[in-house]
Amino acid sequence: MIRGDNIKLNNYAPKLMDKLLSLGYFRSGRSMFHSPVTFIDGVPNSTIRTRLSLDNHLLSKSSRKLLAKNNRKFTHELVDLKLTKELLALYKIYKEECFKGELNGMLGEWLEGSSGNQIFNTKICKIYDEGKLVAASFVDLGQESMASIMGIYHPDYKKYSMGIYTMLVEVEYAKAQGLAYYYPGYILSASSRFEYKKKVGNLMYKSFNSMQWKELEELDKRDYFVEKTLSKLKSAKKALKGLQINSQIYAYPLFTWSTYPVDASLLEQYFFLRIKVDLIDTLHIVIVYDILQDGFVIKLVNTIGKRSSTWQEFKNYYPEKGNWLDTVLVQNSSRLEEDEKALPLLVIAMLKTITDKIRLDKL
Repeated sequence: MIRGDNIKLNNYAPKLMDKLLSLGYFRSGRSMFHSPVTFIDGVPNSTIRTRLSLDNHLLSKSSRKLLAKNNRKFTHELVDLKLTKELLALYKIYKEECFKGELNGMLGEWLEGSSGNQIFNTKICKIYDEGKLVAASFVDLGQESMASIMGIYHPDYKKYSMGIYTMLVEVEYAKAQGLAYYYPGYILSASSRFEYKKKVGNLMYKSFNSMQWKELEELDKRDYFVEKTLSKLKSAKKALKGLQINSQIYAYPLFTWSTYPVDASLLEQYFFLRIKVDLIDTLHIVIVYDILQDGFVIKLVNTIGKRSSTWQEFKNYYPEKGNWLDTVLVQNSSRLEEDEKALPLLVIAMLKTITDKIRLDKL
């Protein structure tokens, strides 16, 4: 699945949630979302979806030690979700003092569909220190699976590894309920932000190529979505450079947004290689790598550029260096080319055709 997919749910359907989780979806609000690319601090990452098989699962020695140590100091309970004042206050201080980056939205927005018009069977894991709520995490229960949604904690308790601790409590609860799988969310290929999720045990990952769940130790990041795509585009860039054709690789973060419209005239790729057309600033030749068909496609496209309202808006979210922040409209496309060595001559021919047409139009 190349583009992000956002499935909005209207009714509680535990079997459907199990199925979507097994396909690599994760929850956002009242929807199940999927994307092979996640931008963190302006850097594109392959989204590596993970799960833990609970059959015969055993915690590592270090995880057992942390669980036992914290269990001696704290008490915990896993109960039905209720957004109390105490919980909302904890979320506020976590958002302001603990979360790395920007955590937009109220807690109720993140958990939309968990209470009121309930779509998800959401539980909250509460951690107390002598009766004071110091940490909490949220999970959704399917028929045979549990999905971890998010965790929050008071900054005074950071040294107790609360993010890991609540996940360990969740795993033990899931095992006690006889569930088959625990989904801690995703990890990233170019960021260590979510590496702590590996502490719950021997994770599996969803292979982008085979769509099968495999042991995490088998993961070769060179074959994953972002890394493989960029590697292929770099090879194409090198081939173009051999014939004195300058090009630049861009990420296209607009395509990651769930509001991106489906339209055949829009570029539907996360990355592209851009060649300038000197006579017209808004006209470009781009090369994209089709990871599913393992080949390249040359496209003639139009954009507005840095003057557009889209560019002005998106530069508030992404650095301009290396990112193309404007909508890209496709005029036409070539057939699939499997060998990057064929690209330079095709680009030269396309540039000549464009130049000849522009000169003819001026006569």
